[in-house]
Amino acid sequence: MAKNAVEGVRNGHGNSGKKSVVNGQTTGQNGEKRDVVRRRATDSGDDAAGRRSRFSIVLSARFLLLSLCISVVLAFAVGWAARLALLSQLYPRARRHRGSATTGNDDDNNDDGPSRLLLPPPPTSSGGMSKKGGQQLPAPKVIEGKDVPFTTYASKTFQMAGAATSHTLHIDRTGSLIMSRSRKEFDGGPDFRKASVSGGGGNDDDDGRDGDGRDDGWVPCESNACTRGKEKKASSSSSDNDHNDDSDGLHLPAGQHLLVDIKDVDSNFLNSEERLAVAMIELINESRLTLLSYHCHSLVPIGVSCAGVLLESHVAFHTWPAEGVITMDLFTCGGGLLIPTLPSIDRLFGVPSSSVVDPVRPTMLWSHKLRGFREGFAPGYVRSTNPLDGSLGRYVLGKLDFDVKRPLLSTTTAHQSVNIYEVADPNIRDVSMYRRSLMSGSDGEDGSSYESTHPENFGPDKILFLDGIIQSTLYGDAPYHESIVHPAMLVHPGPRRVAIIGGGEGATLREVLKHKSVEEVIILEIDKELVGICAEHMPEWSYCGDIDRGGSDVTTSCFDDPRARVMYADAFVWFVDRFGNDAAANREDDSEKFDVIIMDALDPKTSLEIAGGLYDSTSFVDSLFNGLTEKGVFVVQMGKSRMITDPPDEVGRFKNTGLMIKALEQSGFESIHTYDEGHSHFHMPWSYLVALKDYKSKAGWHRNAPEFQIALQQRLHRTKSGQPILRYFDATTMVSYQVPSRAQETTYCRQEVKDETRWDCDEILDLYSGDIIHLPLDTLRVGKSGVGERAGRGLFATRDIPSRASIGVEKSVKGFKLPPSTWSVIMSFVEWSEEKSNEFPFVEDEIAQLYTYAEGQQAMYGDVTLRDIERGEEVLTDYLAFGGDLDGLWEDVRNLRGWCTGESVGEITDYEEGTLA
Repeated sequence: MAKNAVEGVRNGHGNSGKKSVVNGQTTGQNGEKRDVVRRRATDSGDDAAGRRSRFSIVLSARFLLLSLCISVVLAFAVGWAARLALLSQLYPRARRHRGSATTGNDDDNNDDGPSRLLLPPPPTSSGGMSKKGGQQLPAPKVIEGKDVPFTTYASKTFQMAGAATSHTLHIDRTGSLIMSRSRKEFDGGPDFRKASVSGGGGNDDDDGRDGDGRDDGWVPCESNACTRGKEKKASSSSSDNDHNDDSDGLHLPAGQHLLVDIKDVDSNFLNSEERLAVAMIELINESRLTLLSYHCHSLVPIGVSCAGVLLESHVAFHTWPAEGVITMDLFTCGGGLLIPTLPSIDRLFGVPSSSVVDPVRPTMLWSHKLRGFREGFAPGYVRSTNPLDGSLGRYVLGKLDFDVKRPLLSTTTAHQSVNIYEVADPNIRDVSMYRRSLMSGSDGEDGSSYESTHPENFGPDKILFLDGIIQSTLYGDAPYHESIVHPAMLVHPGPRRVAIIGGGEGATLREVLKHKSVEEVIILEIDKELVGICAEHMPEWSYCGDIDRGGSDVTTSCFDDPRARVMYADAFVWFVDRFGNDAAANREDDSEKFDVIIMDALDPKTSLEIAGGLYDSTSFVDSLFNGLTEKGVFVVQMGKSRMITDPPDEVGRFKNTGLMIKALEQSGFESIHTYDEGHSHFHMPWSYLVALKDYKSKAGWHRNAPEFQIALQQRLHRTKSGQPILRYFDATTMVSYQVPSRAQETTYCRQEVKDETRWDCDEILDLYSGDIIHLPLDTLRVGKSGVGERAGRGLFATRDIPSRASIGVEKSVKGFKLPPSTWSVIMSFVEWSEEKSNEFPFVEDEIAQLYTYAEGQQAMYGDVTLRDIERGEEVLTDYLAFGGDLDGLWEDVRNLRGWCTGESVGEITDYEEGTLA
């Protein structure tokens, strides 16, 4: 009956919600419904399984793998065909010139090398301009004559809320002339060559000249020798210094980095993506660089950031329109100098504000640095021969915070590179005070300010660099040149004839001409061009118009003084020819000898070729000695002063200086003195050396301050203006030069001298050596002696004292220095005391003690223990040790015996009891 009921429900005869009657029997609604649902679910599952079994597909692994391979091949084929179709439609010109661009021949049949497809940039609207947000940004183009290799491009742009627009533009190659002639390339033309291209042909195929002889810069390209991405500098000869010209810089792990900050710029310009892009492209073109692509963003709310990819490296900048500020970063790996691009940067990006009537001129700060590695990668590279790798690069070009940094001159003479810069260091001078000093007029506060009435104290410094090495500064002119000239001139009793080696700027000559006794000055300067450059750009150095010589003398330039004679010659050759050992042996007339020789040449510790022979040649130093009179004086600047941590000269950075000092000693100079001067504006103290031919001249070096002051007053001319003739040097300064610095003394004593006793250094080293213990005076106390009843007082140890201990050395060091004039007075007393020894026996002893100190500083190191001493032990009990010489020993023993027996008393007891007058 249940089965029939289920079948009835399955056939649609059941009635849910009501009682059903099947075959005359009634079933409850709820129970029947549950049975029907259960059966229906079971039947439905069976039906679904049946359907699945009827439509199932079984695939083998081989079929799946084959299908995947076919799909990949079809997709690749469709993509490749689409790419070819696009290239053939968009770039027909590239396909047409494919063979000529590669082989340099329009005849496709002569294509003997692998082809290269030069792809133009992706299509842009408006003829190479990018239109977006109502702006048109130009696309970079290939500079005519530059070979730009094929490059790939990959980028990722992130949608950020802070960016309003985004532009990316690629280089447009369609108008370039790359390799457009048969097997030739562009070498930059005559303006970019170091030497003429070799070859005597007159046709265009041989040497880059057209039929009419015009040099257009196109030269034959040798096999696999064409340049890539730069203008080739063709040269028929090579130089030893070619490695210093980064002409092949693309292949070195080195480059140049230029950082530029500009303020007070027009805000509308700084917020215009289009104007900034145009300025960037013009800058790159004027700099002869290649901009492959650039990417710019307009920021929210204002501001623009751009970054450009150069074939040589990159350029980037960011703007702050509200503040009127732009910062730029330009890095290149090529050989073209970046400093000459500064005027273009100032003109293109230093746009004055257009919203004010009288806008402030934008201020540009910049820094140039050499980056990467040259030594070890460029064969034969020498840092000292690269001006940018010397003090010019470190102390001027590399500083970003200089308020004023103007190149007045940058040129190369036949002997050296010459750079003159004006700089204002904010740590030394305030730029606002400098600007006030430029204002004139009596009306208004600015026009009558102290700065405007004394502008000489607030202007920028002017610095001369030779081969990148600092030589002279405007504010250090007086300290440097007065310190090298006047000490040597004062040591000589009356210099009449003076020689100056170097000194092309004229300042050394100026100081020599201030001495009344001078009759003739010979200036030996190898670089004639340098003299003219300094006279034009640094006239302050050679100005002698204020020296009052009396009469009608109106000389303005020191070089025009009738006492001065300039010889443009190599000082090495000039002195050796006239005063070398061979020439000196045959010379009978000494009238051409000099009283003072001043060497104001380059820093001796550098390896520059122009200074090399001056400092390491014995023959040259011998000629200097032979060229001096009997009381002659030689002075030379030795560059940066030594540090206390420096090794001895012969193994350190002062090797050339050490060689020269040794040569001076061997040549016969009897007294050598060194001194330092720290106010020459050379970023650290500067050292000088004075060599005296006669030892007796040392008395002139060790005079006291009053004597030097009298000499200065008597020897020097007055000024027409009434100002002091010397701006820095005086008698007190001269006295400070008499004793070498502690660093000079220490490095001197570090020398390793064989077969020679260095007693002068041993005293200093013994005092501070680690094997001596220095104990204070309270290590000993005074008490009743235990030697005997009448022994008096004794000394007792208050602590254990080890052997070789010094006691009270800080109280026993006594030293003072006497000038030669005082020494002569002492010697007079000594002679007098010897004559009056019978009348005044104590005078001779007292003067003899003073005599022991007279020639310099002497040190008495106190007592040093000879053995270990225990605490409480009495010392110095051997009274006979205090006796005198053998002749007086019996008298000392007799006195000591009388004191011990009480027959007599000692001097101390006699003094205390008041019996000794």
